[in-house]
Amino acid sequence: MMSRDVQIESVASVIDQAAEASSMFEAVRALRTSLLSGTPSDVPVDEITDLPTKATLWAFEYKISVERDHNRQRAVVEPRFRGTSGETDPPEITAVAEEVVEVWHALTSKVSAPWGLARLRHLLFERRFGRVHEHAIAAAESYLAAAKNWEVGLDRAKFLGIGLRVARSVNAKGQADQIVNQLLDDARQELTEDDLRPGVFMRVMESILAERNPPGGVDDLLEDAFAKYADPFIRDSILRLQIARTSDGEVKKALWGKLVEVWNAAANNSQGLVRATHLKKALECAETSQERELVERAAANLQGLRKEDLGLATFTASTVIDDAEIERLLAPISGAGNWQHALVGLYQFYGPATGDLAQNRARVDQYAREFVLSGLLSKELLGGDGLPRYRPQSDEDRDAMALAEQESYNVQIFAPILAMALSRVADTYGIPSEGELAEFFAQAPLTDEDLAQALARSFIRYWVGDAEGAAFTIIPRIETIVRNLVVAMDRGVYRLQRDQKPGQYPGLGYMLDILKSHGMDESWHRCVLTVCANPAGGWNIRNEIAHGFVANLGMPVAAIVLQLAIYLWSLNGSPDTAADD
Repeated sequence: MMSRDVQIESVASVIDQAAEASSMFEAVRALRTSLLSGTPSDVPVDEITDLPTKATLWAFEYKISVERDHNRQRAVVEPRFRGTSGETDPPEITAVAEEVVEVWHALTSKVSAPWGLARLRHLLFERRFGRVHEHAIAAAESYLAAAKNWEVGLDRAKFLGIGLRVARSVNAKGQADQIVNQLLDDARQELTEDDLRPGVFMRVMESILAERNPPGGVDDLLEDAFAKYADPFIRDSILRLQIARTSDGEVKKALWGKLVEVWNAAANNSQGLVRATHLKKALECAETSQERELVERAAANLQGLRKEDLGLATFTASTVIDDAEIERLLAPISGAGNWQHALVGLYQFYGPATGDLAQNRARVDQYAREFVLSGLLSKELLGGDGLPRYRPQSDEDRDAMALAEQESYNVQIFAPILAMALSRVADTYGIPSEGELAEFFAQAPLTDEDLAQALARSFIRYWVGDAEGAAFTIIPRIETIVRNLVVAMDRGVYRLQRDQKPGQYPGLGYMLDILKSHGMDESWHRCVLTVCANPAGGWNIRNEIAHGFVANLGMPVAAIVLQLAIYLWSLNGSPDTAADD
């Protein structure tokens, strides 16, 4: 058996050989291949009995990166893997066994390659082992030396950035200044290369600009980079760095204007959804600048888009239901006995058009399991005018959008059936007079004469063929009914005027949540929300109609909103008694 010193020398030789690779990735792979030769690939590192081998494998498995902490950057050493239960692989640097740290320390006297010394010295510094200050300085010097061994690229930029942060952490000014000078040289060299590698340049500049007092010449470098790199995303990053550096209000305003124009120019050179995305980015930049003139100009450009400019494709699908099945579905209406029972049956017989909430959630979960790739793609909802309305910002938002998509699908399938059912009421029992309908609706305690007559007129419009008129006039009444129900619960929801904002009731979604908290069926709550006012998807038809974004409303849409009106009206009425009367 080899002595410990011989083992250390052997492992150090492997580290030096691996350091000759052309990249950091290749170096680590070469190291692992050499150290694990003859060892089964499925053996966990912590079960390897050879201590020098295990200690070395762990040393090069830590992730070392530079992260921003408030307005400063710092080097962070983290385990490669962190489980949900708190387990890590390798162990947290503070929890590494002393015998492993001793191996790291022993290796520093045998390893000659700067790549290996940088890692080992850095880990000893983080572990607070021995002469901590000396380890930090040695790590910074090794990072600089190792970086010079590689061509200018991401590996080199990363090593210089980490070395700079280590040097600054112990106030090693000499080593830090050397690294900064090397970073400046690399940035200048990158701008003279024919090959465009903006990612390398930006990584280098981020390290330089993280300095408390960046060296002179960085502003000229940023200007030269803006001229060299035409990509709008890179120019966006450059301009944001320039904006962050200046305290002059006029200069900052000019830079914001330049940034907005970058995205406007990109939009002019693009088509379809890409053009719309660039114009949206221009508006986002203008809003961040808080410059009113920029905001108005960018908003006007985005509003100038038309749906036909987006190049969207329309897909249609149809399904066929035989006559016998249709008659089976309409039988509850035909056999209701009178038009009053038939109207009440629109919600009692068929339920919410969006379907059962529990079943919808189960389907969403099933689709997420079966179509994993689709769940990874980002989505953004467009309004009836073709402009962006909503983009999920979190997992919760994405779940809400997926649920609304499922509910909208159900509504599209069910709406034509409900339209036939509502028409069957008039076909079977005749169209009631406005007075008869108003008397029927007025029997609910919270439905006054004016509301009852308005409800009556909406249904008659539908039955005489004016489905669009029925939908336009019933949708505001839905909110009226909801507001009446909330007020009847003694919930103080009216908001007095604040500054220039007049007094008003809260939005429909807020009031629907109050009804749900007081026992409203959750499936019906989702139906009203998704059809009328769900920002995460669905029809959101109340807002789309109110702003004139819906060109035509047919009988299926009108039937859905009329069903919602009947259901909400019934929450404070006596529908069965009214129907009998």
